[in-house]
Amino acid sequence: MRAVMESAKVGDDVLGDDPTVIELQNRLAKMFGKEAALFVASGTMANAIALRTHTVPGDEIVCDKTAHIYKYEGGGYAALCGASISLVEGEGGLMTAEQVKKAIRKAEGSGSHYPDGTLVCVENTSNLGGGACYSQEAL
Repeated sequence: MRAVMESAKVGDDVLGDDPTVIELQNRLAKMFGKEAALFVASGTMANAIALRTHTVPGDEIVCDKTAHIYKYEGGGYAALCGASISLVEGEGGLMTAEQVKKAIRKAEGSGSHYPDGTLVCVENTSNLGGGACYSQEAL
């Protein structure tokens, strides 16, 4: 294994010249029919990028009370995005459309007392829901 590692072609992904990372990103972009893909080192990092992409400071994210982004990512949504969370009391990690609708708050009409509910995060499958999945119809 060490010999394979030693002979591997490597580069600096920051400079965009690591052939393994380039191949992986190109393969995934093609697989998902996208222009490009980005390899990151962890799911937490991927979630942080996604949350920051879809929110601005002061926004509110709606998710189930058992969601990974709420329970296991050290408050990254607040620290990195400046966002708050509106928790839904789902069943087995799954939220209903009605629960989500009730959880979304908007500053408009509230005298700016509420944050803008701008993002709904769905964990599929739900880890703490025992692997429960949303049906396509439910989504």
